[in-house]
Amino acid sequence: MLRRGGYQKKLRYRLGMWPKLGKKENGKKRIWIQAVSVGEVSSITKLLHLLFQKENFEIILSGTTSTGLETAEKKFGNQVKAHGPFPLDWFLFSQKAWKQIEPDLIVMVDSELWPEHFHQAKKRGIPLIIINARLSDRSFSRLSKLNWLHPLLLPNNLQVITASERQTKRWKSLGLRSAQALTSGNLKIDAVDLSQTASTDRASLIKEFGFDQDSIVIAGISTWPGEERMLIEITQSLRLENLDVRLLLVPRHAERRNDVIKTLQTCELPNHVRTQKQSVPDGNVVYLGDTTGELSLLIRVADIGFMGKTLPPNHGGQNPIEPVALQIPLVVGPHFQNFHETCTDMFLHHAAIGCKTKGDVVKALRLLAHDRVKRTELKNRAKKWMDKQGSPSIFTSDTITEALRK
Repeated sequence: MLRRGGYQKKLRYRLGMWPKLGKKENGKKRIWIQAVSVGEVSSITKLLHLLFQKENFEIILSGTTSTGLETAEKKFGNQVKAHGPFPLDWFLFSQKAWKQIEPDLIVMVDSELWPEHFHQAKKRGIPLIIINARLSDRSFSRLSKLNWLHPLLLPNNLQVITASERQTKRWKSLGLRSAQALTSGNLKIDAVDLSQTASTDRASLIKEFGFDQDSIVIAGISTWPGEERMLIEITQSLRLENLDVRLLLVPRHAERRNDVIKTLQTCELPNHVRTQKQSVPDGNVVYLGDTTGELSLLIRVADIGFMGKTLPPNHGGQNPIEPVALQIPLVVGPHFQNFHETCTDMFLHHAAIGCKTKGDVVKALRLLAHDRVKRTELKNRAKKWMDKQGSPSIFTSDTITEALRK
């Protein structure tokens, strides 16, 4: 909280002091959804719209990070019954919030496991659902060894809806019954607003960034330390080969901007920082998108993408669905453990390029920069892969509705 800041707003909510919501109107069911940050809030956009259409539901939306809460308020503040910070998971704070909200169903996004929150649900007989449920290799290993924690973290009233069959098997191996673990696919498949991908949008962004309309734009998507320097070096190399390559950098954490700016200062490429100046001179080569919540907007300029947190020493990878949904030819490094099923399936269908080493990443990016036909092939395969995924949000909405009928 100290490092990221912005937690003062509605601080009393974190201490359980939510406003008392009162009785439900006309027998409506109240669903309390907890989505940690911007990514989780964005991933449930379609799901929330489906739930809003049901007249017998009231939605309470909580979050954890300041940026996630801002996104929730901006996108859904006028449609939910209430919204605010998730209470700290201590008895007094959690119990106070529960008394104020009085939910009929608890929904957690991505795999937050809060023992006190779960205890409050269990003792009241309130069903609990984790949607887009995912256990990283590290979390799965820990939970497998800590059997004594299972009654707290995996109570009998818990149901999980996972992003893949592999994840479903993991939850079942921890002791969940077949009826408790279902597979929907990744909710983030539904999170990208493809209606805003018109060429006019890209053209205006290209101009805004100081790039030329015929430039080849490489995007570093949710990058981590060390990855920006690699992309800068590739851009310099390709420009020496008389290719008009431009670079868009969107770091995973906006507060890393000073470190990335220092890296930019060591190169001789004209660059611009989004939060520092309004006007960008023509001929700009590197654009640093150091804001939060604008990833899907900014990367629409990309002809080629590199998926961040996939090069050592970084580990785990970032979500590849958004760039693939936008049909950006995507290169992924060797470390994509957090999105293993998604990436593996993309590679199998040639919807993205998987690389075993940093050297392979460099070669793949250089190949795509030189080969327009290859870029077009990847775009077409990305579209086909997305078309096959269906709508996990509809499945999740139906499961939530069924849980409230029991």
